[in-house]
Amino acid sequence: MITIASSLVSNCVKRPRAAVLGLFLALLFLPGIPAAHAASPAGPAPIPGSPLDAHNHGVPYDTGVHQIARLFALIAYVLMVATLLLGAILRMRYFERQVNRATVYGAHMTIGLSALIFGALHGLTFLYQPIWHIGTVRLLVPFLGPVQRFPVGCGVLGTELAIAVGCSVWLQRRLGYQRWLRFHQFAYLSFALVWLHVFLVHPEPRHLNLVAVGVALGAGVCLLAFLIRVLPSRSRLRQRAFRTGGGQA
Repeated sequence: MITIASSLVSNCVKRPRAAVLGLFLALLFLPGIPAAHAASPAGPAPIPGSPLDAHNHGVPYDTGVHQIARLFALIAYVLMVATLLLGAILRMRYFERQVNRATVYGAHMTIGLSALIFGALHGLTFLYQPIWHIGTVRLLVPFLGPVQRFPVGCGVLGTELAIAVGCSVWLQRRLGYQRWLRFHQFAYLSFALVWLHVFLVHPEPRHLNLVAVGVALGAGVCLLAFLIRVLPSRSRLRQRAFRTGGGQA
C-alpha cells in the first residue's frame, strides 16, 4: 500500500494537469453516485401537472379535461400554422394569378380567429385541473403559475401576443399600413413562443411519434414562411438596383 501511494504521489507531481483533471472529475461525478443509487428504485420524477403528479400530491385529476385540453392544443397549433402560411401566400406575388386574393384573405382571417378561439379554450380547460393551480389572474398574466412556470408562461404570452396581432387589423388605418405590417409580423414571434410552450410543457413532442412529426412539420412550414417574408425576392432586388442605378445616373 505504501508503494502504491508513493507511486500515485510521484505521478501527480510529474503530471500536475492530469492530477487536477482527475480531481475535478472526481468532485464532479462522485457526489452524484449516492444520489443516483438513492433515486434509482423510485424511478424518474413525474411530469409536473401529470396524473401521476396529482396522485402523489393527493389531488384529483380529470382525464377527460386533459384529453379536451390536448385536442384544443393540437387544433390551435394546426390552425396557427395554416394562418401563417396563408399570410405568406398573400405577400407572395407568385400566387397573385394562381389564387383569388379575396378568398385567401378571408380564409386567413377566419382560420386565424379560429386558432385564437381554440388557444383560449385550451387555456381555460386548466382552470378545472387543481394540480396546475391556475386561476384567472395566472391565466392572464404570464410566468406566474407555480407549475412549469416558463413553458406555461410562453404559451400564455404567445396567445396574448397573437390576440394583439389579430386585433390590430381594426387599427390598420390609424397606424398606417407600414407600421401595421411591422406589428403584424409579431405573429411569427407569437408562434415561436407557442412552439416553445408545446415543446417544453410535455415530453410527447420530443419523442418520435405522430404528434412530434406534426409539430416539427408545422415549425418547418412557419420557418419557411418567415424566411420568405424576411428575405427579399428577386423582383425587389431588381427594383432596388434599378432605383440605385437611376439615382446615380
